[in-house]
Amino acid sequence: MNEITYIRSENIALRTMAGEHYLIVLDVGESKMFNLNGMGLWFWEKLESSQTKAQLLSAMLDEYDVGQDAATAEIDRFIAYLLERNLITNSE
Repeated sequence: MNEITYIRSENIALRTMAGEHYLIVLDVGESKMFNLNGMGLWFWEKLESSQTKAQLLSAMLDEYDVGQDAATAEIDRFIAYLLERNLITNSE
């Protein structure tokens, strides 16, 4: 059984303006911009390469003082947010 992996969509660019981080959809005819907070930027940087939820969880637990349940909930929430907006793709 293969785990689902997640990676950034190709038509999305990260831009920093006035100290704020934004994801910009680079699709012709569609202009969207999403503001990232510090945790959102962390996710986006991790998703430069394919990641499973288990890999993201391990990295988050190593880098932040957070419990496993809270980290898992945050990962699930943010992945759902990114998928809903087509900012990342997934594969098995």
